[in-house]
Amino acid sequence: MIFRSLVLAAALTAVPAAAATYLPVGPQLNVAVSTVTGGGWTQCFSGPMNQFLGFSAATTLAGCSGDRLLVAGRETGGSSFLVLAQALKTDVLFDTGINGNVTHNANGTEWYNADNWSFGFAPGGQSVSKSQCDTTSGSGRLCLHTINSAGGYRFNDIISFGADYEKVIYTNSGGAVPEPASWAMLIAGFGLVGAVARRRRVATAA
Repeated sequence: MIFRSLVLAAALTAVPAAAATYLPVGPQLNVAVSTVTGGGWTQCFSGPMNQFLGFSAATTLAGCSGDRLLVAGRETGGSSFLVLAQALKTDVLFDTGINGNVTHNANGTEWYNADNWSFGFAPGGQSVSKSQCDTTSGSGRLCLHTINSAGGYRFNDIISFGADYEKVIYTNSGGAVPEPASWAMLIAGFGLVGAVARRRRVATAA
């Protein structure tokens, strides 16, 4: 009985908790909100562009407790996001400092984050010009101020300091869809539980 319980517990630990199924690589344009929410993501932060993100993105997003973050921008209340990108939380919040135009490449995206400076992303392999926010033209870019209590700044080539646009951030605590090895472990675990049960039935009948 104890052995069967241990095997069952081991098998269940292989089951992911609400794994995300929407895991795009690189910045995406014009994505329906329903695609994000239906893909396993939970909103953990939102605010109009004229609302200051905070001097520290990591502090502001402390309530986003999942393994991954999805950062997006849209017209306020809109049904689709103008631009979004996602990666592991540790990559999204990686400290790139305020000196130079340093970025951190993860999941096809150039992320940058510095307290009292700026927070955002650009397409993978492309450079940024952080002064303080990225001023390089082009789609697939998002930047928010983390300095001087300033609102703004951009989604793609849209510059906004008002309430017509909003920043929305999602989290997922289940990580990515499990690897085949995880499913194999789960199936093997339940197989062992079944084998133990059959052996007990045979022993009882004998």
